[in-house]
Amino acid sequence: MPGVSRTKNPKTPKCKERTSTSLAPSPCVTEPAESSQSELSRFLVAPPSTLSSKDQFLLQHYFYTVSGLLSSTHDRSINTYCRVVLPMAMSCDMLLNTLLLVSNSHLASRYEQFSWDLPHYRSRVLPTLISRINAWDGFQPTMLATIIMLSINENYSPDKEVPQIFEANPKNWSEHLKAAGRIISDYMAQCKEPDHDTRMLLDIFAYHNVLASVGMNQASLVMGYYTKDTWSALTGHSNAFLASVDRLLSLVAKLSMLSSQSTVGAGTRYIKPSQFPAAMGLKAELENWRPPQAIPDDACNTAEAMRHAGLLFFYKLTSTSSPDDERDGILRSCGEIVRRIGHVSTDSPAAASHLWPLYMAGCFLNKGEPVDQTGQTFIRSRLSALKSKRGVKTVDRVRERLEQIWNCGDGEMVDVDAPLILL
Repeated sequence: MPGVSRTKNPKTPKCKERTSTSLAPSPCVTEPAESSQSELSRFLVAPPSTLSSKDQFLLQHYFYTVSGLLSSTHDRSINTYCRVVLPMAMSCDMLLNTLLLVSNSHLASRYEQFSWDLPHYRSRVLPTLISRINAWDGFQPTMLATIIMLSINENYSPDKEVPQIFEANPKNWSEHLKAAGRIISDYMAQCKEPDHDTRMLLDIFAYHNVLASVGMNQASLVMGYYTKDTWSALTGHSNAFLASVDRLLSLVAKLSMLSSQSTVGAGTRYIKPSQFPAAMGLKAELENWRPPQAIPDDACNTAEAMRHAGLLFFYKLTSTSSPDDERDGILRSCGEIVRRIGHVSTDSPAAASHLWPLYMAGCFLNKGEPVDQTGQTFIRSRLSALKSKRGVKTVDRVRERLEQIWNCGDGEMVDVDAPLILL
């Protein structure tokens, strides 16, 4: 969070405890508590009477709709937003209010009447969070979860502008991730073995962190996390999508770290000649990487689309060094992204991870002769379907950027390096 310090204050107020439920996991256990989904469902059918009827409705909407949209798996037992974040919120008002804000923001993206409540829910979160950060009292999973969920809230916004509400704002999203990165860096320096639920939160950050390094034109924030071949808390679960692509994301993060900013073109990133051999090594690893065989077809196709998005990221960063004969590889990756995503229904949880591959393919499908009109048509249609199904404002931003690229005439320029949220 910008503009706040972390001066230690022993009188820092903790989250107000809720005694009406025992769903909150302890941050001290090293193994995941076996939370009962039926218990959680019963709780949400009859939430605490201390919540207003509107808050109860928003909490139920988060559980039944939003938590599923945010995850790339249909399995609620390993859905971090449901399995970890929601039980934490039952014992922390600050995090609970953040979930209500996210839920209201999602509804506001579809129904205008919810837009007017957004300033109210935002005001229930930010003052408390800023106060907690100013009076820093050490790492707390609920604070990390709050900041992560606030960053996710930047993905939602109603179609009609209403003053004082969240936008699909890359700058705000980046600031939230930087705040989370500082918290994580401090925590990882002190704790070498985080408990399972904390690791699941760290997985969300790691995924967002990589996409920020691609879409925000900045290097990854906490690179130490990507040094292992596998780092997901859910390694071994065939339904855990992130566990099947964690090594792939690490390769993209390492590729991002090799890039620098040009002093000529403001914000333009490229691979320096001295780093080109290392970049070629990462490209070879991307070409040879394959998703685990045991994962579902939708996850496999999505993982392959992400692999080719990683290769296109390589071509983008090396465009000043690569010869024209890389065109075949670019077209092959674009075609594979369109083909692989075409096999996945927009109703699939795996569609939560399609925005980045679609954008990367779209950026390259306007180059060369003839222009791939079929690929552009598919991407345009798929983005419209994603917006309709998921109600995420960032889809609109990606579609607007691609339309600018595709419709750019001779002598016109589109800033393809301008910040963009790819979630």
